[in-house]
Amino acid sequence: MQDQLDHELERIDKLPKLGLLWVEYSAYALGVNIAPRKRSSKYCRLTRILVLIVNLSIIYSLVAFIMENYMISFETYVEAVLLTFQLSVGVVKMFHFQNKVESCSQLVFSTETGEVLKSLGLFQLDLPRKKELLSSVSLILLNNWMIIDRQVMFFFKIVCMPVLYYCVRPYFQYIFDCYIKDKDTCEMTLTYPAIVPYLQLGNYEFPSYVIRFFLLQSGPLWCFFAVFGFNSLFVVFTRYESGLIKVLRFLVQNSTSDILVPKDQRVKYLQCCVRLFARISSHHNQIENLFKYIILVQCSVSSILICMLLYKISTVLEVGWVWMGMIMVYFVTIALEITLYNVSAQKVESQSELLFHDWYNCSWYNESREFKFMIKMMLLFSRRTFVLSVGGFTSLSHKFLVQVFRLSANFFLLLRNMNNK
Repeated sequence: MQDQLDHELERIDKLPKLGLLWVEYSAYALGVNIAPRKRSSKYCRLTRILVLIVNLSIIYSLVAFIMENYMISFETYVEAVLLTFQLSVGVVKMFHFQNKVESCSQLVFSTETGEVLKSLGLFQLDLPRKKELLSSVSLILLNNWMIIDRQVMFFFKIVCMPVLYYCVRPYFQYIFDCYIKDKDTCEMTLTYPAIVPYLQLGNYEFPSYVIRFFLLQSGPLWCFFAVFGFNSLFVVFTRYESGLIKVLRFLVQNSTSDILVPKDQRVKYLQCCVRLFARISSHHNQIENLFKYIILVQCSVSSILICMLLYKISTVLEVGWVWMGMIMVYFVTIALEITLYNVSAQKVESQSELLFHDWYNCSWYNESREFKFMIKMMLLFSRRTFVLSVGGFTSLSHKFLVQVFRLSANFFLLLRNMNNK
C-alpha cells in the first residue's frame, strides 16, 4: 500500500497528453530536445544550425525591404517589421532554451512523471481511507491535465490561423490573378514583402526564384514553432504547478478530518504536507529561473507588436475585409500570447493565496503543540505567494496585463500622431 500514489502517477504518466506532445515536437523542430527520454538529440545541433541560417536569411530579406521602402511610408513596411520582430524573438528563444535545456528537460520530466508527488510518505501512514484519498488526488491531477490540453490546443488553433494565411496567400493570389482577373501574364508572388538577395548568372538566378519563394514560405512555420512551442511550455509548467497547489490545499483541508486522518497520525500527515510544500516551492523556483528573462523579452516585443498591429488596423479599415480579417487574427494571436503568460501566472498566485487561508482555516487550535508549531511555520512561509517575475522588475498578473495593453495603446497614439505630421 505504500506505493499507491507512485503507481497512480505512473499510470497518469502513460496517458496521452496531446498538448505537451505538440509542445515537445515544436521545440524539437527548432533543434531543442526538451524530452530526451522520448527521442534522441543526435541531429539537434545540425537542426539548430539550419534553423539559424534560414531565419537569419529571412530576417535579412525583411530588413532589406524595410531599408528599401524606409522613406516611402510606414504603412508600406509595417508588415515586414512585424515579421522581423517575430522571427528575431524566435531565434532568441531558441538559444535561450537550448542554453537551459537541462533544467528545461528536468522540468518536463518532473511535470510528466509527477516527480514532485513521489515518495511523499503519505500512503505509508496508517490512514483508514487511503483509496478515497488517492482517488481524490488522482481526480485533481487528471482534471488539471485536461485543462492543460484544452488550453494548449486552443492556442495551437489560434496560432495556426496567421500561419495558414501566409502559407496559402500566394497560391490564392496566383489563382485570382491568372483565372479571375484574366491577366495575360501572371506569376507567383512572394509570401510577404521581402527582398531576397540573389546572383544573376546570365539567364540563371542563384538562388532561383523557387528556392527564394520556399525560403520565405518557411518563415511562418518557424514563427509557429517558437510562438506555440515555448509559450505553451510556460502554460504547461504553470498550470501543472497550480494543480500541485490544489492537491496540497486538498490535503491541508483534510488534515484535521476525523474520517480521513486519525488524531494520532495528524502530525506525520502534516509533515508530508510540509514536505510537499517545500517541493512545490523548489519546482516554482526552477520555473522562475527558466522563464524570468525571456518573459521580459516577450513582454517588451509583444507591446511593440500590439502597437504596430493597432496602427496597421487603423490603416486598413478602408482597404477590405480580407486584409482586416488577417490583421485581426494576427492581433488576437499576439494578444493571446501575452495573455497566456499573465493568466497562467495569476492562476498560480491565486492558488498560493488560497493555500495560506487553508493553512489557517484547518482546526489547528484543537491539535497538539507540534501540529500548531508546523501550522505557524507554514503560515509564515505561505505569506509570500508564488509569483513569477518579469526580469525581476515586476510580476506577471492581471494587473500587469492591463498595463501592457495600456502601454501599447499609448505607443500607438504616439506613432499615429508622428505619422500624421
